[in-house]
Amino acid sequence: MDIKNLECFVEIVNSKYSLSAASKKLGISQPALSYMIKNFEIEENILLFERYNGRLQSLTPSGEVFYQNAILVLESHQTMMDEMREVSVRHKGKIKIGIPPLILGVALADVISSMIIDHPDVTFDIVELGAYELKKTLLSKKLDFAILLKPTEIGTDAVDEYLLMQSELSAFMSADHPLAKSEKLHWDQLNGQSLAIFDDTFMIHHQLIKRFQMEHVVPKIPIMSSCWDYLFLSTKNADLITILPSPIRNLMKTEEIVEIPFHNPIPWQIALCQIKKDRPRHLEKYVLETIIRYF
Repeated sequence: MDIKNLECFVEIVNSKYSLSAASKKLGISQPALSYMIKNFEIEENILLFERYNGRLQSLTPSGEVFYQNAILVLESHQTMMDEMREVSVRHKGKIKIGIPPLILGVALADVISSMIIDHPDVTFDIVELGAYELKKTLLSKKLDFAILLKPTEIGTDAVDEYLLMQSELSAFMSADHPLAKSEKLHWDQLNGQSLAIFDDTFMIHHQLIKRFQMEHVVPKIPIMSSCWDYLFLSTKNADLITILPSPIRNLMKTEEIVEIPFHNPIPWQIALCQIKKDRPRHLEKYVLETIIRYF
């Protein structure tokens, strides 16, 4: 019995053993359906159906076993066909990735650009928000992936996390700032200092506020922004200090602004996060593997 015949057999059972109803749903004649079943029973020397006056009434014990196995075979066949069709159109479709603007510039610009250029049939929808907002957006299942800071504080039963990069937060300030000659900063040296930091849509903001409280530091914060380049350049004013991931120095090289690391720094770890799925799309698998391989 081939897949088509299995579908016919299952439909007869689902139609409460009415050959007339099953034949209409299947689009084949009732005599052809009846012949298919009878012929299979003769060939296999087995009865699938109990009959009364020639009409199908119920399944025999053998028919029950055959029906349960037929369901499994049809489900496996459907999965196989779906995966085959998906592979045949791979690298097509739409993928939505949430990336904090700073991380996009520091870590992901090259790999994202390469995927866009190499796969013109794929639409890459890049959502630029702070990691704090992206976490909420990912959990609402509006993103395929999000780049978040660790610890994400999301249960591993809900999200798969892949560590991509780790560094630490540093202070950036004018070369003329009184603290610019320090080899490293203690957190209490920020007491009363004027800071330019990310706003509260960014995870770094919350990490800093938590550290200030833990270290009993009370800085002045006249500037909060979502633009990392503005925060960096604002330190040309000799009164301001900003706190950004250390790799920012690779993007903004200038002798006017210096980087000073911290004693006991805040780790800066970025992770690629995806809501757990039983069967992710082939395109999602490709993007995941490409980004992980890049790092």
